[in-house]
Amino acid sequence: MHLIYVNEIGSDYKGQKQYEFVFSETTEIDMGDWFAIPASSCQRSKSPDIEYVDVVGLLKDTDLQLELIQDSDYFGVIDAVDVISLAWEKFDFENTEDRLTFKFAEPIENVTKKLKSRGFILLKEEIKIKNI
Repeated sequence: MHLIYVNEIGSDYKGQKQYEFVFSETTEIDMGDWFAIPASSCQRSKSPDIEYVDVVGLLKDTDLQLELIQDSDYFGVIDAVDVISLAWEKFDFENTEDRLTFKFAEPIENVTKKLKSRGFILLKEEIKIKNI
């Protein structure tokens, strides 16, 4: 299982974030809207079609602040396939820990391990509906 997308669901009343980590058995997916540069200029959703989604991991109630490629004013989502990350922790001069980064096609085990190293748990949900 490989990471193909990270999506911010939103913030709760305490300002804590929720993210979806989208995984697929394949990294050969339709990347149609991913070629818009900058990514933030594309008005349509850039998330992968449901046919490519096998597992969605939910990161809930976290203070982790991630920058997402689809919000970039400089790069297209396609750049996250081979140049930069899908999501990365915001830079903080006061935080001396290594920044978390999540790359396209990264194995689910690596994503889970990175999050656990910071005390975060990824709740996994298999997608049972296929061929919609």
